[in-house]
Amino acid sequence: MSCPSKMWWLLLWGVLRAGSTQGCVLSAQLLPQQLTSPGYPEPYVKGQENTTDIEAPEGFAVSLVFWDFDLEAAEDCERDSVTVAASGMEPVRLCGQQGSLLGNPPGQRAFVSLGRTLRLTFHAPASSANSTTHLHKGFLAFYQAVGVNHNASISQARGSPKASNTSKDQPTHILDHCPEPYYQTVLSETLSCTIQSPWRSTQPGEEAPQCVPVCGRPVTPLTQAQEASGSSRALPGQFPWQALTSIYGRGGGALLGDRWVLTAAHIVHPKDSVSAGRNRSVQVFLGHTEVDALLDAGPVPVRRVVVHPDYRPHLSHDFSGDIALLELQRPVRLGPGLQPICLPHRQALYRPGLVGYVSGFGVDKGVLTPWLKYSHLPVAPREACGAWLRGLQRPEVFSRTMFCAGHRLWPQGVCQGDSGGAFVVWDPSAQHWVATGIVSWGVGCGQGYGFYTKVLNYLDWIEAVMAGKA
Repeated sequence: MSCPSKMWWLLLWGVLRAGSTQGCVLSAQLLPQQLTSPGYPEPYVKGQENTTDIEAPEGFAVSLVFWDFDLEAAEDCERDSVTVAASGMEPVRLCGQQGSLLGNPPGQRAFVSLGRTLRLTFHAPASSANSTTHLHKGFLAFYQAVGVNHNASISQARGSPKASNTSKDQPTHILDHCPEPYYQTVLSETLSCTIQSPWRSTQPGEEAPQCVPVCGRPVTPLTQAQEASGSSRALPGQFPWQALTSIYGRGGGALLGDRWVLTAAHIVHPKDSVSAGRNRSVQVFLGHTEVDALLDAGPVPVRRVVVHPDYRPHLSHDFSGDIALLELQRPVRLGPGLQPICLPHRQALYRPGLVGYVSGFGVDKGVLTPWLKYSHLPVAPREACGAWLRGLQRPEVFSRTMFCAGHRLWPQGVCQGDSGGAFVVWDPSAQHWVATGIVSWGVGCGQGYGFYTKVLNYLDWIEAVMAGKA
């Protein structure tokens, strides 16, 4: 294994492709970085052992979370295994497949060191068995530096407030720390910093600091493409806000905060007369880039559906007000594969020529895709889209509550089943990705423009609904 220089790991994002026999020392940063088994996601080769030491800066600990895990299962993990170790604790040996009862897979727990170092050892001894059988792809993990929590130990989940009593009649609330970079800490107005507990309220009944979701900063960065080129398969963590919906068919959506999904109204109340009046259950799936994995994980329960009052399902050629919000029954736990998107606050993000991304589980090359795909498309001039529609003699209304993207000669990569997904652009002033649009309607799935609900026009309504005021 060739170990990258330390300077490389000072970049915001890094990817380690571990080799077969050597060891590496990596620097954990506040933003997560990828760590994989050799050759991942291709099956790993038997007959190797690799050790990786991860160091955090002074005053920080190392957090490690497995996003994908697929090793040969065995009793006591005596064959293929991943061992996570840190000073002052017993090593944890892992094997098997994520979600399986065989072996000892890591599940969703976070491994947090007591000190500033953590060691991961990947062990795959040589085997006399047929190498073409029992192939396993290894693991994908994310590591990062987190604030030191003296109460935490390896394999302990973090981020939830703990209650303690310093006297019988004056309870206080203590927050260990928020799991960066998926949450940020919002402090109460009156707090004191004490040696015993750095985040402790000073008055009875005061709330402790809260962990607020961080939006628009995926752990797997998106490349800034300049031209459309059809659709591509998304990597885990690239579009962590992506939702798969199932109501009258396959649709999309985008996570807002940790309890809301932004989507299109027409996937809740379709325009066609066949579906009109039929009440269907609303299913939302989150956190994975493969449809099979989403279905295995099961739907996230939905508490209520709120459709914008301007939407008119009986007007088949007018998609004005094509926006809806789905409130989940309970907040979801954020992580590398599940993060919210941000909302726009500037008209400049709709400038013609600005390239955005649209992702979804819709039709690709004539069939429903088994995995998440994405396309990059430029925001188009309104005049060009209007002229294109008139040239096709289309009856659809193209109102000011919509915008268009793509090019009349480029493949748009957006099709049936992608409706409700977000059109996202990078906001350089805020340094995060924002959902400027919602996939609404189009003319076929080939070349030409697609039309999107303009989220900025509905920002007040979104914020009012999420605040319980609408």
